[in-house]
Amino acid sequence: MSFKGKNILITGGCGSVGTELVNRLVRDAKVIRIFDSNENGLFNAQQRYKNHKNVRFLLGDVRDKERLNLAMENIDIVFHLAALKHVWACEWIAERN
Repeated sequence: MSFKGKNILITGGCGSVGTELVNRLVRDAKVIRIFDSNENGLFNAQQRYKNHKNVRFLLGDVRDKERLNLAMENIDIVFHLAALKHVWACEWIAERN
């Protein structure tokens, strides 16, 4: 599959897999939106990709439907990499729902 000229959204884009994916796609994609809840990670990504005019940075959580819908506007491909990192957090959230 070619990603040339595509608008791409990467949820969890500041994680290790997301960062590697951005590195591989940044030359071909028309736009890459890095969507993450990690403010520090987004700041670091802004520094890393400051010379790439096609990379955008969006602070948000995939559990926020309105913010996610906004992030997905005019997107061709979504790579969903967002995840909770610790089992206890997932269990804690599941218990409350």
